[in-house]
Amino acid sequence: MRLRFWGVRGSTPTPAAENFRYGGNTSCVEVRTGDDILIFDCGTGLRQLGKQLLSEFGHQSIQAYIFLSHYHWDHIQGIPFFEPLYNPENYFYFHSSSGIRCTVQQALEEQMSDPYFPVNMSTMEAHRQFCNIEHESIVFRGAVLKTVPLYHPQGCIGYRLESGGRVIVYATDNEPGSAEHDRNVRKLAEGADVFIYDSQYTPFEYSNYKKGWGHSTWREAVNIASECGVKQLVLFHHDPDHNDNFVETIVSEAQRFFPNVLAAWEGLEIDLDRDQHLQPPDPAERRAASRESFHIPVYVHGKRKNGDVFEEQTVLENLSIRGAYFLLENEPDPDDVLEVEFQANSGAIMEKAGMNTAKPIKTQLVRKYPVEFPDRIKHGIAVVFR
Repeated sequence: MRLRFWGVRGSTPTPAAENFRYGGNTSCVEVRTGDDILIFDCGTGLRQLGKQLLSEFGHQSIQAYIFLSHYHWDHIQGIPFFEPLYNPENYFYFHSSSGIRCTVQQALEEQMSDPYFPVNMSTMEAHRQFCNIEHESIVFRGAVLKTVPLYHPQGCIGYRLESGGRVIVYATDNEPGSAEHDRNVRKLAEGADVFIYDSQYTPFEYSNYKKGWGHSTWREAVNIASECGVKQLVLFHHDPDHNDNFVETIVSEAQRFFPNVLAAWEGLEIDLDRDQHLQPPDPAERRAASRESFHIPVYVHGKRKNGDVFEEQTVLENLSIRGAYFLLENEPDPDDVLEVEFQANSGAIMEKAGMNTAKPIKTQLVRKYPVEFPDRIKHGIAVVFR
């Protein structure tokens, strides 16, 4: 089995520079079991998954099985923008629990009805089938899919997928404190290879002002993973107010109690057949994956934490359409704007890359870490263009 995260945020999309590393799209996880495509939840991350499927399949028919945890906006709002649903050659099978107030078909059609959306679901010409999950365990195309109710306003269900001797558990939007539902989620998580769990709040946030909102904490995630023999814990459904740096402090704290833990980011892939779940992937690999190596001379203008202005000449190490990476002697203020000015002799290279170098480019720092050299330490700086 292979899984990929297309949306990892909870409650509402958060497209902002400070969320660049983990992403701002809402819940959507893709799982491949052999040739089958399974999609867990349809938040705004579903839109990019749709584009990937169109690129992958070309003119071939697409068939996928969709499993919804519940019908809150952040878990269904990508559906109207999922391009493969508008092609009559494609087939999609929507599943959710019949116990969540209305049928799957009613819930999805109503979000695209007047006055909420300009076109209704009848414009989607793909073959669509709506299935209410009536049993706790179903055999599904050679895999076993188990479900349990979770503790969340208006209801929610968690999924345990067993295929080829591997187990993936998707349990988002669950609040601890109900004895029945606490047992349910532990039953679901028992021995899981990958346990994807709602970790929206810190323990402080939850205990002081988030009780009753229907979400869990990273500490509860660690407790469940430890008690149930989980191999890899993936913190999921990040709070809209938790930026990249905040999420990374949560991961650091959680690793003190459960070493094989990571926070899901958009684009994260885990191939269980290659045992990639047995150790956390290096986030640096993700940041470098979409970048091209460019050694381009630049001037960087910014401020240090004490407010002093600096200008430093350096060289871009790599570049993407959204950002760049370089080394600095100066340590910039992470909350301040950095201006990157390309030197005159770099113009031809940058034009080839599609960049306008007529004036300095404003950037936002998204990651900073020390890089050791034999005689000194520099600062590795990753920025996104504004």
